[in-house]
Amino acid sequence: MSYLSNNPYSGRWRWDQGRLLYFQFENISACAKILNSLDGLPLNQPDDLLRQPLEKHTGLPFLPHHYKVWRNYARVFQCSMLATQFEKRLVVSDLCKNLASGNPFTPDEYLNFVFSHFQYPYPAFQKYNTSESPVFPFLAIIKLLIARNNSPLSLDDIFSLVIGNNCTGLEEITHYANLHKTSRTPINDELRQVREMLTFMGQASYLRWFDQKLYIDTTDFNAILNATAPFLSPVRQSDPSKEFLRLTSIQHNINSQDFSVILKDRPIPDIQIKEGSKSFTYHQTIERSPLLRKHFFKLHPDFVCDACGLHPEEKYPWLVNTNLLELHHILPLSSTLNSNASTTKLDDLRPLCPNCHRSVHIFYRLKLAEWEIQDFSSKQMALDVYKTAKRTIV
Repeated sequence: MSYLSNNPYSGRWRWDQGRLLYFQFENISACAKILNSLDGLPLNQPDDLLRQPLEKHTGLPFLPHHYKVWRNYARVFQCSMLATQFEKRLVVSDLCKNLASGNPFTPDEYLNFVFSHFQYPYPAFQKYNTSESPVFPFLAIIKLLIARNNSPLSLDDIFSLVIGNNCTGLEEITHYANLHKTSRTPINDELRQVREMLTFMGQASYLRWFDQKLYIDTTDFNAILNATAPFLSPVRQSDPSKEFLRLTSIQHNINSQDFSVILKDRPIPDIQIKEGSKSFTYHQTIERSPLLRKHFFKLHPDFVCDACGLHPEEKYPWLVNTNLLELHHILPLSSTLNSNASTTKLDDLRPLCPNCHRSVHIFYRLKLAEWEIQDFSSKQMALDVYKTAKRTIV
């Protein structure tokens, strides 16, 4: 039975809108650690038992405060495949446990897992129905990108070519190469939801969401397809919570599928260091260009933390010619102000030790929460907050 013909939403694609901050890999990982520690927590108590540990340890603002966290963010945790509710208790997924472990998935491994497992009907949404045929939205988008031979996809392309042609993500690449435009346009808030899906996808090392278009950053397509092979099973649970835990189980295929991607044809950035050419090297989130780091520290060879003054080689004398410092973007890469930027200037960066780097990002979040905003309005605003954090360090 067709998902499209049997669904009252007529093939509408859904995500959790207005929560982009919580779908950044760094924040997903932070939430996973806390949720994992709270596994089994009763969610029907008068007090909000999730708020204090989540806000304290992630630095994220779970607004508004007059609603319980689970009421307002349950779909965030479910779409990011971290947790669900079962018998009025918090139940975390295998994927959540992995991200909270000492050997967690890399950003690419996590994203590829989600791409290959997220499917409609999805148990986080109302009117979940196991009789509907599966649709893998992320895989359909990836296959169309591959079929277009590196031409980017706009939101109009997604609606006209993918959704309008009832693509499921299970078709061969040749099917996507022969798609014709349709008159399908967004319904109500669907435009924003799909846009945020594409922004979420753009965190993968081989994808890039830039100037309202999604690009694929490689021609090593077999590696992508192997890492995102769809999770198919003839048995689906009618109970949404049980189905969620089945979809997010790592054990069923951890030995048969490798979610990592080793790309053979990474483009080489020029001296401007193109941020679109992302690598697997990451600190709190994805550090997109290893050449950026190399070039920066070639010009700044002192290796001193800009915030606390730590000199790694002096404190740890066995680290001869080993640089532990990380590069902090004054304006976070995740900021919407960076969505139209393809390059990073070296004066936008500061060298920080890992502790200061993590702490500065927490300081950023606390300030944004204090001001009840989700993003900086300018690069100068971000710089001022960075300077305040630096001055405040004891």
